[in-house]
Amino acid sequence: MNAENLVLVVQRKLKASPERLFDAWTRPELLVQWFHAGEAMNTQAAEVDLRVGGAWSLTMDHTDINERRITKGKYLVLDRPNKLVLTWIPCLKDYETKVTLLFREIAEGFTEMTLTHEGLRNEDFRGHESGWDEIFKTFSNWFEK
Repeated sequence: MNAENLVLVVQRKLKASPERLFDAWTRPELLVQWFHAGEAMNTQAAEVDLRVGGAWSLTMDHTDINERRITKGKYLVLDRPNKLVLTWIPCLKDYETKVTLLFREIAEGFTEMTLTHEGLRNEDFRGHESGWDEIFKTFSNWFEK
């Protein structure tokens, strides 16, 4: 049996305002600086049409396997600085998932960021789990600079 609606939740506390976190996820010039899962990847381009129904895409190079991949989707909810919801078509796949990001200030200058990725399939779950973990590490390190 192949599960087709798995949900992955990742939560982190960051030293940043909700506004700064929201912008990091929605401004292409910022996305290319941090959105990659580990040292063997980098993001070459980010395109953002920041409106409900607008498209987004990330072009990522996997230097360890010498491969370029594109992840894309569209925006469903834009509630700056609290909530961002977007569709997510996994690299090399033909199905759509949904990512919800919540930004909640927990103390002055500190925000709890929760990512919920819904609709993952069994064969892709572990890859997304490790990928999001690496992306969040990169994201945290980028904020510490």
